[in-house]
Amino acid sequence: MSSARRLAVLRWVVVGVWAALLTARIIVVATAPGTDLTYFGVAEVVAISLGLLLIAVAVVRAQSLRRRREDDALALAIRRIDPTVWLVPAAPTPELRTSIESVRPEVSLGHRVTWAFGATEASLWELEERRATRLLVIRWSRMVHVGLEDVHGDGRSWAVAMHYVRPDDTAAVATFFVRAAPGSRRMLGRGPRLERLIADLARERIVA
Repeated sequence: MSSARRLAVLRWVVVGVWAALLTARIIVVATAPGTDLTYFGVAEVVAISLGLLLIAVAVVRAQSLRRRREDDALALAIRRIDPTVWLVPAAPTPELRTSIESVRPEVSLGHRVTWAFGATEASLWELEERRATRLLVIRWSRMVHVGLEDVHGDGRSWAVAMHYVRPDDTAAVATFFVRAAPGSRRMLGRGPRLERLIADLARERIVA
């Protein structure tokens, strides 16, 4: 049974408990008006609390699933163009937003983007409604350095920094936070996963 189906079953169980308690209260009040209904009240409060908790969980889960579906749709679109790339779900830093606005004034980055790293280049993608849009392309031959940058005051702290040379031979940097997984809001802090990503990117740059 899928998690969505389990959640639906649990929801109807809670609704059934609510209906049973309400029916029992009506029957008891009608047949024995003097009965102490304290236990019914406690049971109703517990059932209502569980129902509200279930609603909150369902809302959060629906938002997570929607974000995951959007990330998966973008990944599928990118891999249709180049099936050999490896994808990194990311969130833009203020610096990256400013950089993209200078290159593509008509684009305003959302909260989630995806980097596609291939044999010859790194490219930044975003899902614009239902269309995958490539916003920035950096060839490995133009990459100077890949490292980590401590972004103070952001709250997410560590970002990947890719220093490269633009086609007009001016220096530039693209920084981005790495999301823990597709659909996730959580960012990776400094640790083995982020450091492994830096090592992989540096190796791609050197090989290219």
